[in-house]
Amino acid sequence: MKQICILTVILFYNYFNLHAQTVDVATGLSNPRGMVLTNNELYFCEVFKISKIDITATTPTPTTVVSSLLLPEAIALHGNNLYIAEYEANKISKIDITATTPTATNVLMNLSGPSGMFFNGNDLYFTQALAGRVSKIDVTATTPTVTNVVTGLDGPTGIVLIGNDLYISEVYGGKISKVDITATTPTATEVVTGLDAPRGIAFSGNELYIAEFGADRITKINITETMPTPTDVVTGLDSPQGLTINGNDLYMSTSVEGKILKLDLATLSTNNSPLKSSINLYPNPSPNFIQITGLSQKENYKVYNILGENVLSGNIANHEKLFINELESGSYFLKLGNGHTIKFIKK
Repeated sequence: MKQICILTVILFYNYFNLHAQTVDVATGLSNPRGMVLTNNELYFCEVFKISKIDITATTPTPTTVVSSLLLPEAIALHGNNLYIAEYEANKISKIDITATTPTATNVLMNLSGPSGMFFNGNDLYFTQALAGRVSKIDVTATTPTVTNVVTGLDGPTGIVLIGNDLYISEVYGGKISKVDITATTPTATEVVTGLDAPRGIAFSGNELYIAEFGADRITKINITETMPTPTDVVTGLDSPQGLTINGNDLYMSTSVEGKILKLDLATLSTNNSPLKSSINLYPNPSPNFIQITGLSQKENYKVYNILGENVLSGNIANHEKLFINELESGSYFLKLGNGHTIKFIKK
């Protein structure tokens, strides 16, 4: 008898309360990811480039800052230099944003999936998702030397410093951890678990905002609580990745639909009640194929890997087999045309 794992997926909560409050800032983008805001200019990563928009413009128009990059995941600003984590190139590069034609120069090579960055003084902290660690360098050094801050993490991606505590999203581990960077031997402790592929994180007041790529939502936790419980901020997004906050405005990038959206945090409703729905996918995990039940009609689908890359697409009917034998082992997300999202594991 086959073992069938039935995934209960939260698809949409109260759409009006939790989604209609968002405003499109920029659309038609190519898999937007990490972001950083300086003055009125919002810089953001796309698949092969860094772009920017003026957030004060009535209709912000993206302009290319630098191109010919390899999957930039995150960016961080230090003076006039914008540092770029190029995931596919396994390196960190930088550009001078005041230059007429910025050109990327290499800062660090031979990394292992650089995915998140921030500055603490002259120290650039960055995650290496594939190596499971957070590292740092002094960017003022003639030859920067990499120092590991904490290791043994499960796909560290987003990072943010709050006081002396470095908060880290672990995309494969489905959790947020933290380390005290002033400790002699920094050790990661779990803050909240049970998240669905958390990526970008941002902080305001006592609240840590989390982009849950796998659940198509932004959640938040109160970091002053002993055992923080995630609450929904906005749902019904399409693979959120990057987050940044400017005053009361939460900016978020949704990689699959190619948008940057904005949410006024002051307008959040406090009485949103989730509307749960379920869908069946089996077998899960599976080495060869998956099937779904509960479809009333044939649906278009796309399969994304943990990085948000589209690896399969087509259409599927109820009980029809979707062959995944050519995919690499790991976690994936099946997104249907009707808005349903299901996580599965390829053995």
